[in-house]
Amino acid sequence: MKYTALALGMLAVTDAIEVKPKPALLKLRGGLGGIDATQVASAVSVLNMANAGVMSLAPEKAGEMYGVAETKMTTFFAQWSGLTMFAQALAVYLALGGKSLAEGLGWGFVPSCVASVQDFLNDRMVGSLGMSQAAKYMPALVNVLLTLGLLGKLSFMDADLTMKVITGWMGANGLFGYLATDAWMEGWGGSVSGPAETGMAKLMASTMIAGAALTGASAFMGKSTLESFGVAMGVYALTQIDSLYISKSVEAMGVDTNKGLFWLVIQLATVAVIFA
Repeated sequence: MKYTALALGMLAVTDAIEVKPKPALLKLRGGLGGIDATQVASAVSVLNMANAGVMSLAPEKAGEMYGVAETKMTTFFAQWSGLTMFAQALAVYLALGGKSLAEGLGWGFVPSCVASVQDFLNDRMVGSLGMSQAAKYMPALVNVLLTLGLLGKLSFMDADLTMKVITGWMGANGLFGYLATDAWMEGWGGSVSGPAETGMAKLMASTMIAGAALTGASAFMGKSTLESFGVAMGVYALTQIDSLYISKSVEAMGVDTNKGLFWLVIQLATVAVIFA
């Protein structure tokens, strides 16, 4: 299958790239077949950023590429799934290059701050999507607050505490959204209709769960950036397996399952390289 071949080819290419990692990163490497896990994680982060960038900047086009029916809600969920994934991918890429994971995530959150303020100013959440007043104010407030905390700009919440807050916030919202999508949306004063909107809502929820896994593995379990990324990719793989083979939400949405399988191969291969 061409997607599988592309995934394996990418991993092979990353192994052939010669880099000179910093000494502190030498301890972070995995070892599946002699493949440098740090290089693979960096390459996958770049791939994730590219995909997330398209979803963030051109959500309608992203939906068209994947065959998702376009509605206001699917566009919203595509954009915010992309913004969330972009923040995670940039954080890992910068942290593997020497920054702390918290600082990397802080810079990764900047686009989310801009988008949430834009949504607030344009009254998107209430005026366009019909959600509650809380949905109008909370995204901008939360994103700006967390970004400042991650970058060490708050006197009452340092970067380490912010990472823990993110774990709780993302984890609770993500699990609620994934396991009880309709109730989750009702809690924000909104609703979803049909398999496309439900599936995209679950996609956004899955990015939040993976984000909680990334920050939680680092802040609560003391895992390295590489290991934390591996945990997050494992979460993505689990939700991808569910959407492809258990709940089959990908098929219900009318999306080509091969496109979902491509990302599953990337996720499982990344986990294997990091933890083998």
